[in-house]
Amino acid sequence: MTHDTDKIEQNVQAAIAADAAAITERVRQITLKALSDGELDGAALKQVMDAVVKGARQGVSRPDETSTAKLKDAMKGLDEALAAAATATHLAVQEAAKRTGEFSRESLKKRVDELASLESQFIATLTEAAKQSSGHVQATLRDIASHAQSSGTAVGGQVKTALEELAHAVADTARGQVDAGAQTLRKEASLLAGLAAGVLRGIADRLQPPDRRN
Repeated sequence: MTHDTDKIEQNVQAAIAADAAAITERVRQITLKALSDGELDGAALKQVMDAVVKGARQGVSRPDETSTAKLKDAMKGLDEALAAAATATHLAVQEAAKRTGEFSRESLKKRVDELASLESQFIATLTEAAKQSSGHVQATLRDIASHAQSSGTAVGGQVKTALEELAHAVADTARGQVDAGAQTLRKEASLLAGLAAGVLRGIADRLQPPDRRN
């Protein structure tokens, strides 16, 4: 699924321009909504990450005394949303591994490999965004990326937990890689991405502030 990246960027910019105290929460919710629409897979994660970071960069393009804090808060919101996405992927793979005959070991392993690279993709996105920026935005993004690399991230912590629990689940999957052809793998990948998005919608709803729930 192709996301409306322009809308994501605009929503992030609006979040930064609104209540400074609520930037982390607003960016987290924007990211969660985008990721839970359609299918949650590696391509969707990359697309949404890029759009959120671009929107944040544009939202603080004019330097002022609060712009650095706003950008850091926005990236914290993105990090927290990615951690929720990692949880959703973890739970989806765990559920799929129990559904003997529906998913191959190869499909599950591919999703686990994508999950394993999520933190490094987040840091790489920050690093690339810094290269494309200048001034205070560049400096702030470099600082965030450096801190994430040395001290870890929310998504990294969640990924570590997920990988430890999923190792046995994938290994115990009844069907082997040789059982799945290319067409079957594509179908399984779509089903698994849809399952993960459904799980993320539930997580996103629980994370909504009480006064914003339906």
